[in-house]
Amino acid sequence: MKIVKIAYLLLIGFLLLTFNHCIAQAFTIVKATRQGAAGGVVGNYGANYWFELETSSKKNIPDTIWVDGNIFPINFSHKDGRNTRSFDSATHKIKYTILVSWFHTGNRGPNQNMPDTASAKKPMHMRQFEGGALVSYTVKHKQHFFIIKSVTRLKQLNYP
Repeated sequence: MKIVKIAYLLLIGFLLLTFNHCIAQAFTIVKATRQGAAGGVVGNYGANYWFELETSSKKNIPDTIWVDGNIFPINFSHKDGRNTRSFDSATHKIKYTILVSWFHTGNRGPNQNMPDTASAKKPMHMRQFEGGALVSYTVKHKQHFFIIKSVTRLKQLNYP
């Protein structure tokens, strides 16, 4: 009888660990790239980031991304093509495509970095993380985070 109880407790423990692991892996990364850009007016430089994330839960909706020391709110209701959401009826997965970019304009003088004007940034606190980017999402009024560990660097664009 003790063996059955021990086996039962081990099974419950294993199922709880598996369940917690599934919750922690809210998204899978399809694509994460960075392409730097420089040129035009002297001292101008910046970067474009392209992220594709998949999830099977309709509750996991990314709302903010931290990358390169910049914070970008994510809005899927705008129709500008920068952030899109699509549903694959064959796999029952939701794919989020997120495009964020920033630039520095060198002709404005020292220490006057201009953030990306295409992404409507709002002031938020910076979060410390190890990796290429940090994505936040809210489930049941609680904020959760997903770390994108690495970002593939593409060849830099150099304008004349």
